[in-house]
Amino acid sequence: MVNYFLKASLERNQPITIIYMKDDEITERNIKVFEINNGNVKAFCFLRNQNRIFKIKNILSASFSQNGYKIAK
Repeated sequence: MVNYFLKASLERNQPITIIYMKDDEITERNIKVFEINNGNVKAFCFLRNQNRIFKIKNILSASFSQNGYKIAK
């Protein structure tokens, strides 16, 4: 199901919310996907306000964002 939301974000240019685990720390992130390849996702992370790379295997869940996030230009 995670892959569905990642692809939807990429195709629709729409932010999604993910639950992400890194080094035993779990965070909720709002991201907008730019690229998916080799088990990684390149996306804009609204929490860090920058482009980041996420490992798909570390994404515990994903859903459509309830907030209208926009990337600042």
